[in-house]
Order: sequence, then structure tokens, then C-alpha cells
Amino acid sequence: LPFIQRQIELVDPEILVTLGNPSTQTLLSTREGIMKTRGRWLNYDTGTRVIRAMATFHPAYLLRSPSYKRLSWQDLRAISKALAHTTS
Repeated sequence: LPFIQRQIELVDPEILVTLGNPSTQTLLSTREGIMKTRGRWLNYDTGTRVIRAMATFHPAYLLRSPSYKRLSWQDLRAISKALAHTTS
């Protein structure tokens, strides 16, 4: 965990995307499952700034459950739209 936290701090992204339940629960300090957290904007606090974060399904889950690809696509479109607004 300290390694990935340091990597996020060094990259300093505009938006953080977590894939799947373990990374979402760990990085975003939530106990809610991925079905409740996906598609919502949450905050990731680096200690020096707060980064907007969104959780979505892990690609391996989408391979096992292709019917959820539509929801994942909606998440990725929301992330793309948010990134477009940060560069404008």
C-alpha cells in the first residue's frame, strides 16, 4: 500500500480510477462493495491534495460477467468527460 500511495503522489493525476473491489476499498477507504461505489465520484486524499476518484469493474470481472460492460463503459465515459473539462 505505501508503494502505490507513493506512486500516485509522484504521478499526481487529475483523476484516479480504481479497478475492482480490493483496490477501491483499500485506496478509497470504503467498506462498500464495487456495485455501490462504481460510477460515483469519490475523493482520494494524498495528504497534500484531494484527487477525484472513480471506481469501476475490474477487467477480469467483465470477462466473467459481460453484461456489466455497459456500466463500465458509462463509467469510462464519465471519466473521459471529467478529463476533458480539466484540460479545457
